[in-house]
Amino acid sequence: MPQWVQKPANQVLIAGNPIYLEAEIGANATPAEMVAGRFVIHDTNDGDVKEAGAKALNVLGQLDVAPDKKESDAYAVGEQARLLTGVYEGKVTLLAGENVAPGDRLVTAANGKVAKLAVGALGAQGAVIAVALESSNVTVDAEIAALVDTLGGHNMATS
Repeated sequence: MPQWVQKPANQVLIAGNPIYLEAEIGANATPAEMVAGRFVIHDTNDGDVKEAGAKALNVLGQLDVAPDKKESDAYAVGEQARLLTGVYEGKVTLLAGENVAPGDRLVTAANGKVAKLAVGALGAQGAVIAVALESSNVTVDAEIAALVDTLGGHNMATS
């Protein structure tokens, strides 16, 4: 039996029972950033999404891998996408240069990626949307395992 968290190939969900939502990639989304594993927020129309920005407070969910796509394939504007929401173990894209260890709280960074929660006033640093389950300290974006909670961080207290 493998020890600790094993990241599956070509899927975001590692374990758990997320809530699935269907959404459309919105007109204001950046197609190159709309890849599986990135966090999204509402766009201008109901049911439309775009990539989350740094320190977002209104994260809706995480893009999932479409059945006809690879994990690295981008969604186009107007395309249907499935979102993972709720509490689950998933793969997240950690911003290049971030130094995290298991237990570190994560917030959104640019383009739907995540970064380590900075020291500062609660709320001013963005909503905590995940807790790192593994270490990373590399100079490029890294895919790490995390305990994700897009429902408001009820399990992600910062103390």
